[in-house]
Amino acid sequence: MTAGNTATCAVTNAYAVQYSSGLDGSYVPSVPPIIDVVKIPSPLVLPDGPGLVTYTYTLRNIGTVPVTNITMVDDSCSPLIFISGDANTDSKLDLNEEWVYRCSATLSKTHTNTVVATGLANGLSATDIASATVVVGVPIVPPLIHVTKIPSSLILPAGGGMVIYTKKVTNPGTVALSNVRLTDDKCESVKYISGDVNGDSKLDPAETWTYTCQANLVKTTTNTVIASGEANGLTARDFAIATVVVAAAVPKLPNTGSVSGGKSIPWGIVIFFSIFMLVSILFVLALKKRKI
Repeated sequence: MTAGNTATCAVTNAYAVQYSSGLDGSYVPSVPPIIDVVKIPSPLVLPDGPGLVTYTYTLRNIGTVPVTNITMVDDSCSPLIFISGDANTDSKLDLNEEWVYRCSATLSKTHTNTVVATGLANGLSATDIASATVVVGVPIVPPLIHVTKIPSSLILPAGGGMVIYTKKVTNPGTVALSNVRLTDDKCESVKYISGDVNGDSKLDPAETWTYTCQANLVKTTTNTVIASGEANGLTARDFAIATVVVAAAVPKLPNTGSVSGGKSIPWGIVIFFSIFMLVSILFVLALKKRKI
């Protein structure tokens, strides 16, 4: 893929939400996971032509539950070698851990590649995507951009509710970014809050820009935000994906009737004795007619 082209990734989540019993007898859905991956090439530019590039991938858990079954797949660099991060060696990406991977490739022309990170927790999958461009043959430094997204609540009761997404955009590259844009496929009106410290409308490497948007969710929803920025005639993009689980409605039991004291009598018993009494009355009436 050459610089400036757009990579489109379709991500499908298979929901198998796990539930636990609440103190009041209700069913509470388990919390979904969120992961975040950053990919940085070294070097970003090979001005003299083909050469070796080493990609460093840093994977973090930005949710609230440990994540298992971690996979990291790059569309044009393999193998990805795990370097460090699993401090307690339990094969789980814990909240305070950063897992580092590396991969090297020889590039002969300007190239953009994409890594997809996945993991599992509580019956739900988490996915994050990162892409980076390396320029070959010309002395132009390409831009990098990174975005994270955190929902205000990861689980909602049956019927849903309002969720506020906070998005943080940073620049892990070496050149300032202009024309920074965020689009979210399920949350409209993404609003800039703060971060442009020097007020130059450029995302500098030392800045973190904060955005928010809100959505009223009525069912379990996975949404994706795409951040983009430009520098030196090239466009950088990054993706952030988050799932919010809306609890399934638990059907109510039918009203079985009641007697004094609040004790319930099943309708089946009521109907049985009603029929029995009716048959008995008809039988007595029939006997009286015979005597007459």
